[in-house]
Amino acid sequence: MSVLDKKYRDNDLSVANTSKLKIWCDEDRHNLFEYFTDFNEWIDGDEGLELRLRYGIEGLTSPCKALFASDVEAYNQAFKVFHENQMSLVLSEDYIKDLCGDNHWFERNQERFEQLVNCLLEDVVVPFVGAGLSVESGFPTWKDHLKQQARTAGIDPAVTALLLQEGRYEEVIDDIEIIRNTDVFIQEVRDVFSKTGKVTDITLRLTELFTDTIITTNYDHVIEQAYDTGVKNRIQVIGSFDILEDPNEEEITIIKLHGNVKTPARCILSKQQYDAAYGNGTIDLSKPIPKLLSYYYRTSSLLFLGCSLNLDRTMQVFQAVKNGLGDLDRPQHFSLESMPESEEQLLERNAYLLSFGITPIWFPKNNYDYIEQILRCARNELRYRGKL
Repeated sequence: MSVLDKKYRDNDLSVANTSKLKIWCDEDRHNLFEYFTDFNEWIDGDEGLELRLRYGIEGLTSPCKALFASDVEAYNQAFKVFHENQMSLVLSEDYIKDLCGDNHWFERNQERFEQLVNCLLEDVVVPFVGAGLSVESGFPTWKDHLKQQARTAGIDPAVTALLLQEGRYEEVIDDIEIIRNTDVFIQEVRDVFSKTGKVTDITLRLTELFTDTIITTNYDHVIEQAYDTGVKNRIQVIGSFDILEDPNEEEITIIKLHGNVKTPARCILSKQQYDAAYGNGTIDLSKPIPKLLSYYYRTSSLLFLGCSLNLDRTMQVFQAVKNGLGDLDRPQHFSLESMPESEEQLLERNAYLLSFGITPIWFPKNNYDYIEQILRCARNELRYRGKL
């Protein structure tokens, strides 16, 4: 039974009985109506024309409000159809069925999306933002940046491509620093990531959903730009050198895990720096960054956005913590994932992520605009349930 069903199961809101109703604000029904902002906009927009004509509300000042006030059952039924269609589109039903032959993985997507929404309702989700989310803002992925760095250093592109394909990013950085020294590498980071990036719809969705803590491996400051509006001193930025600083409960905490482009010399970039930060050879969970990652892995539901989630240092930390926890209950973590090209590859990627305790929610391969759509859909689900 939906929110509307529960609220109005004992009320007859037909047109014939509207004269018996109290005025809108006296009945306080506007609070419920406003939970469904996206649906109301759909009714009043171009796509809602057929529905408006069907119920004779075309041409009214606020068709959605008229339908809600005069025939809540019709409003509720129309919403159910709208909601099912939105879930089908955003969770890629047709794409998944074409790829896999049936709805098995779409049903998994539905179930996992609902699990994410439940965690959002409990306020336990912390976004973990990778370089993929900054691409639309005008920045390269870290992989593409290292290709550019290698070119600046004069390294054979084929050698770099092979190392990157195998996930050996730190070795690429080592090669660049050996040939052209650290100063060249740092300047290239400054050149690429210091510019003012575009605040995208995805980053705006982050500001709507998360008002406590955000973790990022990105050096740019697009996330800060998105949050640093309105109230002065609204955000607190914590970098790699003060990573265990106590967060200010009155501010939104942005944790820059590997440093800030404003101080590029203090960014964690080279293999030597990664060894110092994470441990040389094996992960040292007593070091500040692994200690912080361990804390959030054990106490929050991490939502990975724009992260490659290959076997890098952060993933090694999560694996070490998971192994240490054993069979103990732990929070469920999530990632929004570009689907592989075949179901066989999907099975492998699914198993790989779940081995780290990360539940993937899939979208069509390389269609990264779906990340914004899924986040927007999650925001709407919270609104429907009176959370936002």
